[in-house]
Amino acid sequence: MATDTILLVDESADARAWLMENARSSGDYAWIEAGSLSEARTRLKAQLPQLLIIAAQLGGQEDGWQLMSEYALSVPVIITTTHRSADEISAALAAGVRDVLVKPFEPERLTLAITRALRLAKTQRERDALREHVARQTQEFSALYTVGKTISNLLNIDEILTLVVWAAVNLTGAEQGSLMLHDPVTGELYLRAQFNLSAKTAQKLRVKVNDTLIGRIVQSGRPIMLSGNDLVKVQTSLLVKAILGVPLIVGDKVIGALTVDNQLSPRIFGKHDVHLLVTLADSAAIAIENARLFASAERERAKLETILREMQDLVIVTDENLHVLLINAAAGQALQLDEAVIGRPLSQVVEVQQLVDLFEQRHTEEYVWRADITLPDGRVLQGQLSSLPGVGYGAVLRDITRLKELDRIKSEFVSIVSHDLRTPLTAIRGYVSLLPRVGPLNEQQQDFVARVERSMDSIVDLIADLLDIGKIEAGMDWEMTAVPLHIVVRESVERLRPNAEMNQQTLSVNVPELSPVMGNLRRLEQVAANLIGNAIKYTPARGCINVSLHEDDGFLVLQVSDTGIGISLEDQRHIFDKFYRVESEATEKISGTGLGLSIVRAIIKKHSGRVWVHSELGKGSTFTVLLPRYREEKKFDK
Repeated sequence: MATDTILLVDESADARAWLMENARSSGDYAWIEAGSLSEARTRLKAQLPQLLIIAAQLGGQEDGWQLMSEYALSVPVIITTTHRSADEISAALAAGVRDVLVKPFEPERLTLAITRALRLAKTQRERDALREHVARQTQEFSALYTVGKTISNLLNIDEILTLVVWAAVNLTGAEQGSLMLHDPVTGELYLRAQFNLSAKTAQKLRVKVNDTLIGRIVQSGRPIMLSGNDLVKVQTSLLVKAILGVPLIVGDKVIGALTVDNQLSPRIFGKHDVHLLVTLADSAAIAIENARLFASAERERAKLETILREMQDLVIVTDENLHVLLINAAAGQALQLDEAVIGRPLSQVVEVQQLVDLFEQRHTEEYVWRADITLPDGRVLQGQLSSLPGVGYGAVLRDITRLKELDRIKSEFVSIVSHDLRTPLTAIRGYVSLLPRVGPLNEQQQDFVARVERSMDSIVDLIADLLDIGKIEAGMDWEMTAVPLHIVVRESVERLRPNAEMNQQTLSVNVPELSPVMGNLRRLEQVAANLIGNAIKYTPARGCINVSLHEDDGFLVLQVSDTGIGISLEDQRHIFDKFYRVESEATEKISGTGLGLSIVRAIIKKHSGRVWVHSELGKGSTFTVLLPRYREEKKFDK
């Protein structure tokens, strides 16, 4: 335990001996004696004691009050005096003197004064140390908070890392600091940020990992702390007396090191400094990783922005509530929208109702979200809506005006050719039927005639379908009334049931009485007959076919399911195209024009409905038709 030191200033050696002798009973003190003010000042400059006892009256011109006034604020002071002046005592106490002993005084009084003065001095020292510790901790917390807050707000990695090094130097009391990163390509450490390094040192601070002490930090992934009076050579042109370095770690990978050092001061670093530096190194590593992620995100954002800006397709993205989040340049130009629409409801900023309806399809979760959209300028867009998890919905619209025009021209051409073919085909058909009448035919000739008649029937059916689809697309003969779809479906099933029974197929029906739809009776009969007929044709013997009709959220849903040969995913994309037929061994003996499903789609489109298929090879197919339920307009009397 350390011994308290007392400086005793009195010109009388006897008085000093008496004081020391009588004070020893209260404790084991280390005494320093001075017989004059000059000697006392010399002693005080060499070592500051824990207590100063001064005789007020010294020999000659010297006065103990003078020394008291110089040191009363730095060292506890007790004054011994032969005067009993109350004013003098009050003035001494007011100046900071801990006690005044008026001679003669008892040893107990001396012991009490020394004990109390040293106790108060010790309390003061402890309080000052605690205050200093609290102030230092406050400074550290403030600096760490500032670094953390700055890292979260700054995107400039240079500013962040420079701030981290500055905080490391100031919090550890170091003279200078540096942050070095590892270049995995060259295997070198290079300076990324520094504080207080000379320009010459900073320029040359690029070294091999294996050649330096800092490299050992990177290799080991552990802090290194060295100190001592001998200079430790860390790397070229950098000599230090104390150094502390900690690794920068991202995940399980060391990417660099943060170091502080003292070149001139022999002050060593402690464990607390290690903790501070580790905290700052973690902040620097987070900042570097954030900067890397931000740079990567910026690159991807720039790519996406370029793609969206340059692509000719229209792109619109909304949130879950159909508030606009993004429109690309093509969409803005086509729909006459600008950035002011961002955040607003789609229905309030888009005047094309077909586009709004496309987004409203999101409520039908099981359905394919597609639609053809006609713009005010006459262009036709093919739109597809997709769900974007965590974002909302996105629609991509492609200009198909030219394709639509080509399709129209093709349809007109087919219609004209079909009309022109009917007359010669009728004549050929008539003459073929007359051949047996002009003379007997042998067996081979009869077979040839039968083949010709079957081929003629196929051609006539094809021409009929071509003319039919032309009329449908042209909107001819479209008288719309309230049609009981359940009756249409039931009658179609009963007409085709003999075909199913001939193939030993099970044809089940679940068609309750439902609300009607607004439609064309003959065309809806075509839809039902085509779908049920296809199911029978493409389902092997003893297979199952199920026809159902139900209502769902204002729509009537007709489904025709079978256990037939199924349709591949690639073929599913084209089966509603004109003249498209699935080519396989299972279909080569099945006759057809390739127009049945095209007719179905055209009819359903004219009825503001949708049709799609779900199928799997070898397991069967399900065709679904969606038609809006008929809502009778209410009439009110005036």
